[in-house]
Amino acid sequence: MIKAENIYWKHSAGVVLNGVSFEIPKGKVTAFVGPSGAGKTSLLRCIAGLHSDCKGVLTYQGALLAQMAPAERSSAIGFVLQQFHLFSHFTVLQNCTFSMIAVQKKAPHLAEQYAMEVLASLGIDHLWDKKPLRLSGGQQQRVAIARALVMRPKLLLLDEPTSALDPERRDSIAALLLQLQKGGMTVGISTHDMPFVKGLAHRMYFMEQGAITEAFDRETEELSSKIKISKYLGA
Repeated sequence: MIKAENIYWKHSAGVVLNGVSFEIPKGKVTAFVGPSGAGKTSLLRCIAGLHSDCKGVLTYQGALLAQMAPAERSSAIGFVLQQFHLFSHFTVLQNCTFSMIAVQKKAPHLAEQYAMEVLASLGIDHLWDKKPLRLSGGQQQRVAIARALVMRPKLLLLDEPTSALDPERRDSIAALLLQLQKGGMTVGISTHDMPFVKGLAHRMYFMEQGAITEAFDRETEELSSKIKISKYLGA
């Protein structure tokens, strides 16, 4: 679904992504793992179009991402940021309907109807009238995921999705992502949480110092052949 060739990105402090190439296969869970500062988050932000100045070739189902209109890109690719960035002055329902109305130009009553369906599928429809500051971290995360899903993306990206969760909530998010994947969603994750990703990802890329130094496909390769990934997973 996503193919990247020689992706470079830098900011004032220096090079963050240094010639990264990878693929995110359709209908699978792909994880980018490695130590903090390796470039995992920046890589996801390039895919989502939040770093418009990244260099290289990024394609989505064969089409150049750089040539996609913002509305088209936001509908194709959902991105759940580590800090969620929910609108604090909006209710849960308003957070989920805002983009559908503003970007996709849906009628408000239709946007609300579909948003409630998505919230129900995530088990949080009873929170529809609450504001984010009244929610737990796990509830806020599910709202952020719902906000991405209402746009009906084909690819869902999540940056460090377990960073603020206890083990029980982590297992809940893992189960949710597997459910989405089995329903046809393609998922891309950046994480350093190895217990979380070990049983979840079909493909893994190990990153360090802005480069991918190892790749592993669970369906075609033996984990023992991947020294860095195997060591990082504690396998």
